[in-house]
Amino acid sequence: MVTAKLNREYALRLCGVGAMMVAICLWSIYDGAKAYPKVNTALESVREELLGTNLTVTAWLDRGEDGKSPLELLFAKGGSSAPSKLVKKMGELKLSKELANDTAAREAQAKHLTALFKKPVYSEKDLTTQFVQAGITLVLGLLAFGVVAFRATRQYVANEQGLSGTGLGPHPLAYKDIVSVDWSQWKEKGIVRLVCANNKKLTLDGWHYAGITQIVEEILKHRSDLAQQQPEAAAAVGSGQ
Repeated sequence: MVTAKLNREYALRLCGVGAMMVAICLWSIYDGAKAYPKVNTALESVREELLGTNLTVTAWLDRGEDGKSPLELLFAKGGSSAPSKLVKKMGELKLSKELANDTAAREAQAKHLTALFKKPVYSEKDLTTQFVQAGITLVLGLLAFGVVAFRATRQYVANEQGLSGTGLGPHPLAYKDIVSVDWSQWKEKGIVRLVCANNKKLTLDGWHYAGITQIVEEILKHRSDLAQQQPEAAAAVGSGQ
């Protein structure tokens, strides 16, 4: 008797994906519930000084001899660091050398900079997105674990009479009831599809279940005629590949 059960390598990989999704979920919840609001609070604490100081983007971001920019020093006074998202958006407002002395361009920059300081770094949409992402990744993570759990309950058994096991359901399959075999994916992917009596089909997947090669060998032991349908694939089975 030969038995095929859940492939350990496959299970570990899928569980790894599930764990990664859950980790992203927790990180998203942390960002949406704590990290992002904390950044917004830090901006609120220095907003008055930001709006009251008539500095250009270049002046805010240029580092002095101490390696710190005025923006970084201002946030440091409040016990926080300058938000990277704010710094990035400010950097996008920098004027090229050609426009550095253009009055209209400077006025437009000042207007955009004031608007930037007046709103939170992370909007309500940003916060909501984190929670939506958390929900999606949690579902994906649980789905991955669920698939592993489901496949762990299934097995395939080949004996002298035919195939049985939870993978087939309550009705075993006699070797004589196998009409044909699709070998097209056997050599490259370890997958065979059995076409049985009453047009029923059964897929045996060697990536999901360890021992499928031995199951297929047992089938051919009793039904060598099935190997003739694709000689190259049958040869691969016979050599243990």
